[in-house]
Amino acid sequence: MKRSLVGIAIATGVAFCGVQVLETLPELPAIGTEVVAHASDEDKIVDSGTLGSCPWTLTADGTLHVQSGELPVAAKLYDNYVTPFCDIQIREGGDHNNLKFNTISFEGKITTPPNASFLFAGFLSATTQIKHWEKLDTSASTNFSYMFFNSNQDKIDVSGLDTKRATNMHGMFSSTNLIEGYKNMDTSNVTDMGEMFENYGYDDNPASLDLSTFNVDKVNDDKSSNNFGYTVPGGFYRMFGMSNIKSLNIGNWTPKIPLDAMFEGSDVSRISKLTVSSQENLTKSELLGPDTTADKDPDTYTGKWENINDQYLRPNNPDKTTYTTDELTTKYDGSTVAAGDETYQWEPTVTPGNPVTIHYVDQDGKMIQADTQLPGALEAKYTIKPAAIKGYQYVGITEGSLTGTYTSDPQSVTLTYKVAPVTPVTPGGNDNNDSTGDQGHTPVIAKKDRAITAVKKLGFYRTPDFSKKTRQYYYDKQKRTLRPQFVITGVARSKSGLKRYLVRDVTPGSKRYGMTGYITAKRSFTVHTYYQHNPKRVKVILGTNIYRDKALKHRVRHLKRGTVLHVKKIVRYHLTTRLVLNNDSFVTSNKTKVIEK
Repeated sequence: MKRSLVGIAIATGVAFCGVQVLETLPELPAIGTEVVAHASDEDKIVDSGTLGSCPWTLTADGTLHVQSGELPVAAKLYDNYVTPFCDIQIREGGDHNNLKFNTISFEGKITTPPNASFLFAGFLSATTQIKHWEKLDTSASTNFSYMFFNSNQDKIDVSGLDTKRATNMHGMFSSTNLIEGYKNMDTSNVTDMGEMFENYGYDDNPASLDLSTFNVDKVNDDKSSNNFGYTVPGGFYRMFGMSNIKSLNIGNWTPKIPLDAMFEGSDVSRISKLTVSSQENLTKSELLGPDTTADKDPDTYTGKWENINDQYLRPNNPDKTTYTTDELTTKYDGSTVAAGDETYQWEPTVTPGNPVTIHYVDQDGKMIQADTQLPGALEAKYTIKPAAIKGYQYVGITEGSLTGTYTSDPQSVTLTYKVAPVTPVTPGGNDNNDSTGDQGHTPVIAKKDRAITAVKKLGFYRTPDFSKKTRQYYYDKQKRTLRPQFVITGVARSKSGLKRYLVRDVTPGSKRYGMTGYITAKRSFTVHTYYQHNPKRVKVILGTNIYRDKALKHRVRHLKRGTVLHVKKIVRYHLTTRLVLNNDSFVTSNKTKVIEK
């Protein structure tokens, strides 16, 4: 990965206690080793101390456990900055090539100081990873400049960062690889976004950034200190310089200054899809286009930009307008008053046809597998082979045709299946079966529109083919009342034939509420959110109410935690079930609210 000149200067001082830093610090006394008898490496404490006001212990397995407190500011030595964790490195006799700990685990509320610049910069060893970013409390911080510069973390989850006081985000994610949760950041008071995503992303796997939620109204072009005793341009200067980004959404922005030099420093273009708002001035942004890409094969791109709404029109179509990069940036000069965003992309030499969408339904018209799309070139022929779906038999077509020609208009084909004979599922089966039943009772096959709850750490993926690249998020294992909840909206299979559930997050209060993705269909990972059998007696574990009807309307009274209820029967209501009490009133059967006694 390339580094800018400023980045190189920073790396020199942030390289986790380089030689210069080691020579300037006083000699530290030897520290004894405390060993807990008969303990595993996870329990053996080999060192301890305090970082700011955060107590820490280092265990023999290489984990640095950091407890509640406030971190100190990054140290400034000879105009260079080093992360606060550097001091612990020195005490252990380590350097950035010989780390004495490979994991930093935040195990309490970790507060960052007002000046949080460089706090996690310079983790040059990819083997040193930070766990539990969600425990970081940044509510008192205003300066986030270079906070994660060159951190080399596999991923950094900033979804929990409180940035409402942030004014400086200069270089915040410069030279990082994968940031999650950035859409949740409050940038309404930020005045400097220079170099914020410079050199961001992997060379071999360019990233996609959707920054349309960013408020950039207060970003100005004042000079900004970069904490090295001199000033560099602020504003949007080199915000995406040298970045490895393929798709960038800066729509919905209403900047008060031009986006000058936003892409400065890039030698070839990697951004092949760009969403912009009509109020942005791109004239001096130094955006590069497909004519400067490293892949200059004329059989791939025409060298022009096209509006994504015209992507299925041929280059010579009179209804289609294409743009050179200069023409596109001139079009957005900040003077346009019309509202709305537009998305542009590199125009391919071979015009694609509008993909054919394939629907998979049962004889009642209900979806039994996630839709797929069959792409192809405009006017090329297509042939659809009905997919084999476990548990179903193909019947025929209810819409469209199995053969046809790609056009510029969307087409769809609906394949209908009937249920095949199913071998009954018995309790205690293999984890690879397709059931998500209640423990101790006959499993019920999970199907579309059924609500389920995660009971283990669970991966959430963009596609049925699970990999690090397709993973959107990990849901940690939670106590019963906080478990993630989902509704199955479809069923799919990976390329290797493993069954997956297409789900929607319906966890109350979740930051990912409404998001869709794929999870494993293994029974050991999920259970039904609602009881599927009559539990006879339940105990309230999270305050809930008794209602007069099964729609849970017309509340009778509130139930406190610990209340024991006698259940007469269970009834189904839409995607859920309800518990009917002896007096014919109703209570939810959600397992995060009540538990069987």
